[in-house]
Amino acid sequence: MRSRAVCRTFVSEPASLTFQRKTYLPGTQMNEPLRFVKSEADQECVHSYFDSVAPEWLKIYERSDVSAVVHQQRQMTVLSLIDKLALPRQSRVLDAGCGAGLTSVALAERGYSVDAVDVASPMLDLTHQVAKDAGVAGRIRTSQGDVRDLPFSHGVFSLAVAIGVLPWVRSIDRSLRELVRVLRPGGYLIVNVDNRWRMTHLLDPYAWVKLAGSRIMRSLGFSRWSGAPPTVRCSLQEFDALMAHAGLRKLWGTTLGFGPFLLLDALSPQSAGVALHHRLQRLADRAVPLFRSAGAQYLVLSRKA
Repeated sequence: MRSRAVCRTFVSEPASLTFQRKTYLPGTQMNEPLRFVKSEADQECVHSYFDSVAPEWLKIYERSDVSAVVHQQRQMTVLSLIDKLALPRQSRVLDAGCGAGLTSVALAERGYSVDAVDVASPMLDLTHQVAKDAGVAGRIRTSQGDVRDLPFSHGVFSLAVAIGVLPWVRSIDRSLRELVRVLRPGGYLIVNVDNRWRMTHLLDPYAWVKLAGSRIMRSLGFSRWSGAPPTVRCSLQEFDALMAHAGLRKLWGTTLGFGPFLLLDALSPQSAGVALHHRLQRLADRAVPLFRSAGAQYLVLSRKA
C-alpha cells in the first residue's frame, strides 16, 4: 500500500533539463523558469487525488458545464487527429494516463491493439469495465504504471496518446523522453500541457484574486491542498523546446479551452460560459492572433525522428 503524503502546494523553480535552479532550456528565451511538482511527496498526492476521484471521472463526459465541454472537445480533437493518421488496423497504441478508459475504448473500436496505463488502480478498474461494456475488452491490456517509467520495451508503439497527464507530473522532460523511448522510429505522439498564458487567467479578475489569496496563505504556512492539486503550466515555446530536445518533430498544434471564467461563472448562467468558450475557440481555430495561443491547454501532434 502506498503511504499517503501530506499534500502541499507547489510553486517550484527547478527548470532546466538538468533541474538546476534558475537555469533555462537551451535555445529558448524565457522570462521565468518552468514550474514542476516540487517533490515526490507532491507527486504522491497527485496519485492519491486521482485514486479518490476515479468514480466521478466518467461523469465529466456527460455534463454540460464549460469545463466538461472543453474535455469533450479535447477528446473529439484527439480522435480526429488519430483518424487522419490512418494507422493500419492492429497497430499497437499506448494510452498513457488512460483515466476512465474512454479514449482506450475508442482506439480499440478503430481496430487498434491498446495498452492502457494509469497510476491509479481505480481508473484501471473503470477502464476494464468500460471496455467490457463496449465489447472491446479483448483489445485492451491494462497495467498500472507511471508515465515517467513506463513498463514497456523500446520502440514498440506506433502511436502514444498522453492526454491530461503531463500537467500532473513532476518532470515533463523525463516523461517526454520515456514516451519517445517506447515509440518506434516514425511513431506519433499526441500530448497536451496546461498553457501558462491562458486567457482564463490573464483576463479573469477573480482568478488573480484567488491566486493572490493562495500565495498569502502559503506565506502564512497554510499550504495544504483542498480539492484538486495545482497543475504544472508552461508556455507554448517552452513545451516546443522540450519536445525538440526529446527527439520529437512537431507536426501540428493548437490551444483549446476558454473557460471557465470564474467571475462570469459567478454572475451568469452556465450556458453563457459555454457560449463564450465556443465563440473564442472559433477565433483560436481560425488562428486569429492572441486567441490562437491563449487557450487553457496546448494540444500537440508530433513524430519521433
